[in-house]
Amino acid sequence: MKKAKSKTTWQDVKSSLIKKDNGELLKLIGDLYSLNDRNKTFIHARYSFIDPLKPYKEIILKSLYPDPMKNKPLSLGTGRKAISEYKKAVGDPIGVLELSIYYIETGHRFTLDYGDIDEQFYDSLESMFDKVLKMLKQTDQAIVDKYFQRLLSLTEEVSGIGWGHYDYLISELEEAFPEKF
Repeated sequence: MKKAKSKTTWQDVKSSLIKKDNGELLKLIGDLYSLNDRNKTFIHARYSFIDPLKPYKEIILKSLYPDPMKNKPLSLGTGRKAISEYKKAVGDPIGVLELSIYYIETGHRFTLDYGDIDEQFYDSLESMFDKVLKMLKQTDQAIVDKYFQRLLSLTEEVSGIGWGHYDYLISELEEAFPEKF
């Protein structure tokens, strides 16, 4: 008796899909499309049926600035996952940069409106800020010039926030771009 594989890999799936005709593949994609809203968003963004940033910004907004009347909790992971899904769907590094900055801005807007949150919240925003700085360091000067003032503004808007958040952001920004200070 042949022993069953313990884990199916992409190679296994790919080998099976290669044998399918276009009609079967189209049916599969249609089934995946109908399965859930995330799949629809992915396909719409991939094939530019919509502004590809819009649905991902909506996910970030709902995750980092939930409606207090609906008693929904913050979900930092869901906001981060939206950025990851955009990257897989569209692959545009400037869009990833835009969503990453929007993630930080949305978190800041929430804490400015509702007060200090916990250390995990600020750690997540700071981690995203570090990713933004890394992306900017790997891009050309025109992109840096386009986004630097926005980063400086979002840093300065939280100068009164606890947990040393402002101190961390301004220090990292100055270290990354000393010529701008």
